[in-house]
Amino acid sequence: MDNKVPRFSRSWRVQHMLLMISVLLLMISGFSVKYSDTLWGKVLIFLEGGFQARGALHRLSAVLLFITAVYHFVYISVTKEGRSEFKKLLPNKRDFTDLKNSVSYDLLKRSERPAFGRYSYREKVQYWAFFVFILLMFLSGVVLWFHDFFFTFLPKWAFDVSFALHGGTATLIILFLVMWHLYIVHLSPGNFPGNSSFWHGYVSERWMRENHPLEYEEMKSEAAGKPKEGEAD
Repeated sequence: MDNKVPRFSRSWRVQHMLLMISVLLLMISGFSVKYSDTLWGKVLIFLEGGFQARGALHRLSAVLLFITAVYHFVYISVTKEGRSEFKKLLPNKRDFTDLKNSVSYDLLKRSERPAFGRYSYREKVQYWAFFVFILLMFLSGVVLWFHDFFFTFLPKWAFDVSFALHGGTATLIILFLVMWHLYIVHLSPGNFPGNSSFWHGYVSERWMRENHPLEYEEMKSEAAGKPKEGEAD
């Protein structure tokens, strides 16, 4: 029987769950009004309790997303674990080499997959793309939410841009989640029919060896009490 090894802490899983819930509620409540003239849009608005309830749900979900963002900022800036995780999510030169070697492997021009550490270029792209998406949603959403306040000093075209940016970014988030995150994390070979580590925090030892061999070797060294590479000098 394949042993289970820890990958995600409780704090990490809580943040992921809050992000997942808030983003899903924002998408459902946002697209129901964006496509309110369609049948499925009217059905969603009905299920949400009407326009007023839908608006309240959308704003409540936005507040939950903001709380999640603050939680994450405190996590990566104050806690030891969070700072370590953030450093490992920063892009570096090796990511470009890994990307090149991954493409070569997929095209059968390379016999071995590149060895990844804690986070590969794929996880980093997901993290930073979502960071940009959420930032754009926040900025445009605040302008639209408090339009009476901003209307005193912002021109009308700023609201038009905010409205287009808000809807366009939401569409990109859905495409990103379905075509990138959902496939890589849950539907790709080795993960299908789903990777439940976001729920309980554990992955199989075999999965770790195959997908993040450098992290696996680091975990083995730490468990055996051996110094990490470069620390013995």
